[in-house]
Parts: sequence; C-alpha cells; structure tokens
Amino acid sequence: MTPPPLDIRYHADALPDPDADLAFMLAEVTWDERMRARRTASFGLPYNYSGQQYDTAPMPPQIAAIGARAGAHAGHPFNNCLANLYDNGDSTMGFHQDSYDGLVSGSTIAIVSLGATRRLAFRSLDRAHREELALEHGSLLLMTAVTQRGWTHSVPRDRSAGRRVSLTFRHFEPNGAEAG
Repeated sequence: MTPPPLDIRYHADALPDPDADLAFMLAEVTWDERMRARRTASFGLPYNYSGQQYDTAPMPPQIAAIGARAGAHAGHPFNNCLANLYDNGDSTMGFHQDSYDGLVSGSTIAIVSLGATRRLAFRSLDRAHREELALEHGSLLLMTAVTQRGWTHSVPRDRSAGRRVSLTFRHFEPNGAEAG
C-alpha cells in the first residue's frame, strides 16, 4: 500500500542570524519542565499539547520575527509557537501525528530548528515506509495536513547530538487552540 505523499517543504538557511536566535532562546526563555523527554514553552494563543495546558503568553519580538519569516514561506501568519528544548541527543520525541483540530483550514505547521542538527524521521501509518530528513541549524520545515494524516514523525535519540531548540508554529482559528 502506498502512503499519501510526504507533503513537506524544507528551507535550509531560512533565518538571517540563527546563532543570535538560539542565544535568545537559551538565555531569555523560561522553560516548562513538566515533560520528561524535553523542556517546552508556548507563546501566543493558548495551546493544549501532550496532556499539558499552556495559557496565552505574549510572543517575544524575536520569536514573532521568526514566525513572520516562517509565515512568508508558508503563505499565512502564525499565532502560536510551541518551543522545545532538547538538551542533548538523549532528548527525544516519539512517533506521533500533530493535531489539526482548531487550526485554520489549509494552514501548515512550521518547524524552525536552532542548534544541533537532528534527524526528523517520518513513518507511514502502515509502518511500511520510512523517510528521514536532517533538520539543520537555521532551517525551516513546513508540513501540511496531508502529511499529518498519512505519516507519523519523531525526533529519534542521537547520543552524539548537542543542544537543539525547535520552534513549532501553528495558525489557530480564534479560540481554536483550546482543542489542540
């Protein structure tokens, strides 16, 4: 059985100064430590994620600027950013599908990568197909609902990897983030 297309767009070097963006994230963000595998922070509209509830939080100008750059590639704005801090290669995210509940129809989910290069693994729902993509420092990945419906994705363990921050941007309908 052939899975639906892996509908992604990858942009290496999407940010003008990823070193400064990473330094800001590490120095200025207060990280939530409720998750075992990594630390998180949410900005913009409220968001419920993996059993965690994040309230509305102001989006710092630096993160808003990154979101605007991602939005220029996506063709639409973003009003939420879930940040993930992977302290080292033991910090992971298991295979999952992102929910499109509450998102604006036709919008994409954007992942901006800062710091160590990490693999993003994709697996078809029937587990017969697998793809991997290296997410490099300063890169942007856009994923559509087609990808989310036919594939799961993960950040596998990589004991040689260093610290990484991912910024995951979403475009929620007003009051739609509550369903995430």
